[in-house]
Amino acid sequence: MTSKSPPARIADKRPLAVDDTKGQKISPEQNRTKRRKIGRDTTTSEKTDSLKPTKQDSTPAEALEQKNNVDQKAPTKESRRKEKRGRKEKGSQPADTAVTAGDDVSTTISKRQKGKSSGEVQSSDKPGKSAQWSVSRTVGGRFSDIDTIITPDEKHFILFSNTFARVYSVATSSIIRTLEIQQEMQRITACKISPANAEHLYMSTLSGAILKWDWVSGERIETWNTSHKTSAIGICTGSGGKDFPDEDVVVSMSDAGSGKTEIALHAKGGSDSWNTRVIREISTTANELKVSSDGRVIIVIASDQLFVGYTAKLRLEALDSIKYTWLEVTLPVSVTCSDIRERSPSDQVSSSKPSTSSTTSRVVDLVLGDKSGAILIYHDILNSLLRIENKSDAGTSLVTHRLHWHRNAVKTAKWSQDGNYIISGGSETVIVQYQLDTGRKQFLPHLSSHICSVVVSPTGKFYAVRLADNSAMVLSTSELRPIASVSGLQLPSEVDDNIERKSSLGTKKDKSSASKPVETNLTRLPAVLHPIQSEHLLAAVSSSPARSHDSSPSASSLQTFDVLTNQHISRQALARTNATVIKTGPQGTDLTTPDVKYLGITSDGEWLSTVDEWLQYPQDVSVLYPTSITPRKEKREIFLKFWRWNESAKEWELSTRIDAPHFNALRGSVRVLDLAASPAGPAFVTVGEDAVVRIWSPNTRYRSGQTIKDNQNQTLQTWRSIHSIALEKFAEGLEPTVSSKAASLTFSDDGSVLAVCWTDQSGTRLVYLINPKTGEICHARDNLYLGIPHGVGFLDRYMVILSDQLVVWDTVTDNVKLIMLMEDDSTCSTESQPKILAMNRKSQTFAISFARIKRKSAVKSHKEQQQGKPRHQLAVFDMKSLRPVFQATLDYACRALLPDLRTGEYILIDAAAQIQRIGSGDWKQLVPQIAADASSSLIQTGLENIFGAYGPLERALPAGAGAGAGASIPITRQIDHGQGAAKANVDEAGNLTDIFDVGPSFVLPGVDTLFEDVVKHFSANANAVTV
Repeated sequence: MTSKSPPARIADKRPLAVDDTKGQKISPEQNRTKRRKIGRDTTTSEKTDSLKPTKQDSTPAEALEQKNNVDQKAPTKESRRKEKRGRKEKGSQPADTAVTAGDDVSTTISKRQKGKSSGEVQSSDKPGKSAQWSVSRTVGGRFSDIDTIITPDEKHFILFSNTFARVYSVATSSIIRTLEIQQEMQRITACKISPANAEHLYMSTLSGAILKWDWVSGERIETWNTSHKTSAIGICTGSGGKDFPDEDVVVSMSDAGSGKTEIALHAKGGSDSWNTRVIREISTTANELKVSSDGRVIIVIASDQLFVGYTAKLRLEALDSIKYTWLEVTLPVSVTCSDIRERSPSDQVSSSKPSTSSTTSRVVDLVLGDKSGAILIYHDILNSLLRIENKSDAGTSLVTHRLHWHRNAVKTAKWSQDGNYIISGGSETVIVQYQLDTGRKQFLPHLSSHICSVVVSPTGKFYAVRLADNSAMVLSTSELRPIASVSGLQLPSEVDDNIERKSSLGTKKDKSSASKPVETNLTRLPAVLHPIQSEHLLAAVSSSPARSHDSSPSASSLQTFDVLTNQHISRQALARTNATVIKTGPQGTDLTTPDVKYLGITSDGEWLSTVDEWLQYPQDVSVLYPTSITPRKEKREIFLKFWRWNESAKEWELSTRIDAPHFNALRGSVRVLDLAASPAGPAFVTVGEDAVVRIWSPNTRYRSGQTIKDNQNQTLQTWRSIHSIALEKFAEGLEPTVSSKAASLTFSDDGSVLAVCWTDQSGTRLVYLINPKTGEICHARDNLYLGIPHGVGFLDRYMVILSDQLVVWDTVTDNVKLIMLMEDDSTCSTESQPKILAMNRKSQTFAISFARIKRKSAVKSHKEQQQGKPRHQLAVFDMKSLRPVFQATLDYACRALLPDLRTGEYILIDAAAQIQRIGSGDWKQLVPQIAADASSSLIQTGLENIFGAYGPLERALPAGAGAGAGASIPITRQIDHGQGAAKANVDEAGNLTDIFDVGPSFVLPGVDTLFEDVVKHFSANANAVTV
């Protein structure tokens, strides 16, 4: 039977003892009663003033420096001397200092250095007492919207992310080379293989820099900068003269400012430096650039505008004399993708008439994809334009072939090598092959996600397909079967979403909307680290992008990802998916999938709990709620599911599904606001909008009095609610006037206390301490925090609450140890960016991530203030000193911050789907030193062969782990020589079998004799090693 506790009593109106909070911003509710001293006694020098809301004139950096007496700047010799003198004069500082932070939190967050993805490391302790915290190298990230490159030998393919180009092997699907650009270059925008040398690669960046790589060796050959942001490049060959071989010519498309696009040629022309020549300036923003192999034809596409430039011959000895003639035509469609194919005039299929122009020896065929799903084919585009140059309807009369199968925009369209097929893909998760001669279509359906790009290999044997779920594969054209596949962290990227939204808004018809900043509403990512295998990340991911720009994609699958090796492990469905059905209803309605909101896993890694929501279609339930009678209400289907790990199948099996775990008599199923797993055993806790906390526990299934077991001989269990704790009681028949939109749950380290942060109908912010075994509310505290609770956690006796404030509360002495405001008069918060709190009991630290927008003017409205660019910030605090040990300004918003309880570090996942590890350098420096010390002691005792410690110690050393890694190399060599000497002497001194293998057990000597013989054996080996 489920026990129900009575509603919580009104919280005691006892004041909170807040030490050393002079000049802090405290709410009137927290200051309404006289404070009493709880905990340690304070001296007269530590006497505090009354807690009145005062205006903060100092910046957060000044606040932390004044309150904590910590110099957050890079320590110098002079500052260290001053700090030492100041400490001697002032004595020890109180550890429970209240802190106020606002503005852009420059104390908590330090500015990023050049070439680093996050902020510089700062420590509150002296250098030498503890190692500095740092951010490891970034892994993960989404594949950029750049066509995959298949190398000419077809043994490798290259995929791109923001700052990386990774070379994969077709045979093994593994990374063999990584090309990384500098941080100030921002991101990679385009990449092409050199036609003159297949081992060279040209790469353009958003900063305007163009790089030349040797992708085989990973060496960067040269770099030169252009004057504008480069969005696309094309590579062709040009003649350098009689005495010079043909060389590469780079054609770039750059942003010239004021909505203009600049087309330029870059060539050396026999010199050592690259020369630039602007050949065209377009008064609109272009999105496609195609260049023929000899550079005689250049095609530029800007939405529905087509620009074709041609020249007789590309001679590089006179770059300034090169002149292109340009033809411009308006197309009847809005172009989303394009591709060209070069062929000889004898292969011409579109017209029986000979070419009227002799400007080119090879003709160019063009294929375009449309927003409406159509595909347009233009054969011999240049000569066709020249023939109808004087016609007014040139754009419509150009079309020679039109294909239409896709319902939505065509994402990619490519020519086959022989020109007989067109390969296309879009949001239908189907690759379509059009045979141009017969009109037949061949399909490869039911791919895992939308098709972003298809690339045909140089010989036409392979297709390289990149999907929207951050995966890629190489297919054989004969069987359409994958021969290589790569999968990254399958999260939507804020970068890709912003680019797509800007491109869709930046049309010619609506220029005003294109200039507005693009806002994205990010939610906290449901993700956990496996408690046993801490390198395994479990995250709820989506297989397809959002249906509209105002909505977020539904995460209905679980991905297991290795954060150390940057490799995908497995993926399975957690809710209903539309992988094998048409994603549009009979009335054209987009069919949505449930969205997983919360994930939880038990401490033994055996049970997984998920909460998923599905919002019913408004048009289907509108008849139930006529707007003239009652306002429309959102109807949700909410499921709480419990999964058990199946070791043999290597997947999670559904054990129990709870329909509407929280409900209301009038509203039906209500949302679950938080989910937490107990560290003490198999138990989960949920809190919902019905103001009820439910504790869930498994029970053994019985049939006819006998336990039921599965195929693996495991007892089947069913989960049920064992306690229901009502936090407040609503009037019967009436809906609550104030419905809490957020609540937080957490367990103490030993699982003996359950803490709940809740806001009741009157707006009172309460913290409940509950006994999870009995379901009894043991204590309630009011007005401990301000605003909406975003996270709560325990570290030993201390509770940390993140809301509009950061509060650290000593639950034993009822003493507030720290209060830090997250904003002040110069900054404001943004609701579109989540605030995240993470606790790590291994390192006794806690970390917070948040975003702030600088206020432009106090006169402007709140909506106008929100249009500024948010600054994403991260801080790690030490629980003992309550001071930040690490601060950083992030490039992207943080979506998940997970503690690694094995190493004491944190795993950060940002909005660009990148994974970063944040931790102290202690373990990195200690591991090589421990290995060296242990190895030396083993040499002295001769125990290295018994415990096998040398092998594991050597394997445990991470590659390049700190400065100590290089120092351990000579010691490793000494160990090798020592082991060789030991082995030679062991053969002479005998082995342990000579001591123990003397016959039956009753013939063995006494224990003391055996021990003496064993000691003599190892001491002889030790003497042999040290000689």
